[in-house]
Amino acid sequence: MSKRHKIKVVVVSGHKLPSPNTFVNCALIDTSIDEVWKRYQAKTPLGEGSAPVWKKALVFGGMPHSLEFALRFDVYAAEKKSFLGRVQISKGDSLVACEQYKEANGNPQAQWSNWYRLKDKSGNPIKEEAFLHVAIVPPTVKTADANLNPPVPPPVEKKETPKPPPVKPDAKAKAAAEANPMTTQAKPDEKPWTDERRAKAKKKRIPARQEIIDSEKSYLDNLTALMDQYVNPMKAYVTDEDHKKMFSDVMGIYNFHMLFCPYMKESEDIGSCFIKYADYLKIYTEFINHYGNIIETLSELRKNKKFTNFLKIARKEAKMEITSYLIQPVQRIPRYVLLLKELKKYTWPEHQEFENLMKALAKAQEIATHVNERKRQIENMSKTLEVQSKITGEFDSLIKPDRKMIREDCLIKVSSGMFNSIKRKERIVFLFSDLLMWTTTAYQFRGKMSLAAARLEKSQRNELGIEVSSSKEIVVIIFETQLQMNEWIKDFEEGKKYAKQVRERLRKVKMNTLKGKRKGNAHTLVMNAFKTLEHKKNGSEGSLADEAAD
Repeated sequence: MSKRHKIKVVVVSGHKLPSPNTFVNCALIDTSIDEVWKRYQAKTPLGEGSAPVWKKALVFGGMPHSLEFALRFDVYAAEKKSFLGRVQISKGDSLVACEQYKEANGNPQAQWSNWYRLKDKSGNPIKEEAFLHVAIVPPTVKTADANLNPPVPPPVEKKETPKPPPVKPDAKAKAAAEANPMTTQAKPDEKPWTDERRAKAKKKRIPARQEIIDSEKSYLDNLTALMDQYVNPMKAYVTDEDHKKMFSDVMGIYNFHMLFCPYMKESEDIGSCFIKYADYLKIYTEFINHYGNIIETLSELRKNKKFTNFLKIARKEAKMEITSYLIQPVQRIPRYVLLLKELKKYTWPEHQEFENLMKALAKAQEIATHVNERKRQIENMSKTLEVQSKITGEFDSLIKPDRKMIREDCLIKVSSGMFNSIKRKERIVFLFSDLLMWTTTAYQFRGKMSLAAARLEKSQRNELGIEVSSSKEIVVIIFETQLQMNEWIKDFEEGKKYAKQVRERLRKVKMNTLKGKRKGNAHTLVMNAFKTLEHKKNGSEGSLADEAAD
């Protein structure tokens, strides 16, 4: 079954709306054809003011993963039913908002609870500075539990200060400008483009341009190695379904760069290359969204000995682990931004490539915004999978969506032997947000401890030691330096705090799920009956609001 998106939205209140009595219509838009995909809520009264007024939550659900959707809120005057303005939030922004809510643990942030200025149907701001407060949260969050107050007060109208009359240049300045037409007028905080500066920039521009091309060639080489050493041979060891789940986006990225790299080498305008292929870069967004599934599938497949042996053999042929190759597409778009910025430093405004370069940089930055929101989480998942891949022995999978890999150190672990003897052994100790694990120096699994109810205390016997205790056992660890011990204690406490937040979030999800099951049967019967009546009445397929039960 294909993945479907589900987002919870709360339109809280308005600010400086053109009419005192207003209502809002909510709909889901298919942006590829700019048509309504599904209507949700109609003629819902809208309050006015900075305090939350309308707390009736609305769940936008059932969107296929491939659908390029947007959330649209149309505001109307209640009496005349005239259109006042519109707020439209893109798919990317809405999904990022849900992630931001989780990372902020519900604390108000502009990314998920914000004021949006009303625009006309063409997308231009309306004359009046009117705003709509929209909060976007995961569907499992109860409206009563969400802190819906905006993180900032409604935007204040800025009064334009009259501009001073332009100062006419004196005769000497005018003559100098006519004598040297290549000197452009720069911004106050920017150096002017003099002949000397242009000459230096021209020299530095050549290697900056070549670095982009060399970087692209190196990246394509790594994609080719990933395909040749891992992706294509893996078809013999996994099902077609698993192979497609893991690598459909990777193959799309590879095929794109097989075209993009030669085109870039032959082109004289780097910016035009990015503009021409800008739409193809959106495949990176799909790869980012599916990355968690890739890692989880790899983790499951590693339980199969034949698959694990295949990875070991492939690793001998390849330069890197498969996870090291898979993380590179995540890092690629931010890398483009850095490379294009460097080239821009040596491109003056009158240069024939300047305009295209600016457009290319803007496009790369737009995609990088989405990538950077998930980059830290993705890199952590990759690191955890790498740790799991090098540990031998029987142990449960380390891959969990909310598990954070914190640190890995070679330390001394103290244990009790026969006749109360004390054994000190060198161990590789891994600290996760919810787990302590240790192995031999050859990475053979030796033990683990859940940190859900664990306590950490400084050792009474060794000034550079700590004791981590649970209901079942006590683990004593000795460090090399005081600094290293202090860092471990700090990381341990932060990891415990993070794990506690995760458990609380999961508890709320479980409670909401149970609550939904208790209401589910009756709710389904009523809604299905309503659908049938609406269908008979209208003679067409009815639309229905998916409202959250709070």
